Amino acid sequence: MTNMKVLKKTRKKVMLGDVFSFQILEGKFHWGRVVSLTANVGGFNDCFLIYIYAIETEDGLTVPSSLTVDNLLLAPIATNELPWKKGYFQLVDNQELTSENLLTVHCFYDVLFKKHFDDKGNQLDKVYEPCGVNGLDSYRTIDDKVSEAIGLELAPG
Repeated sequence: MTNMKVLKKTRKKVMLGDVFSFQILEGKFHWGRVVSLTANVGGFNDCFLIYIYAIETEDGLTVPSSLTVDNLLLAPIATNELPWKKGYFQLVDNQELTSENLLTVHCFYDVLFKKHFDDKGNQLDKVYEPCGVNGLDSYRTIDDKVSEAIGLELAPG
């Protein structure tokens, strides 16, 4: 079970710059963007690197203009295609990535090695905020992270 609602399943290939919406609370849509198709995070190659924004709208089809790094809800997340295939993430638009909507460094903390890595698997000499977890997130763990960030109880496991 998830708090996220199934919106529209798709087999369409995920593309760099894809903007997507998803719904947790009835009548409220959250937003995300695909910022890499080739991330190497936690030993997983060719992951989708996504941003989740602290933006809620009542309409899940009109892209807000405020999808910038200043409005991130969570640190960058590495995932696979399942959130789209299962219908949780709904593709809304594809927009060119610019420096305004990209972090300069994507940082991930490896709890096992107690080190920080970038999205290419290179060790970093310091932490860069926001810093995520060095691993692959499923739609379930993304659901948990968003639910926790907005103050919802986690879906039963």
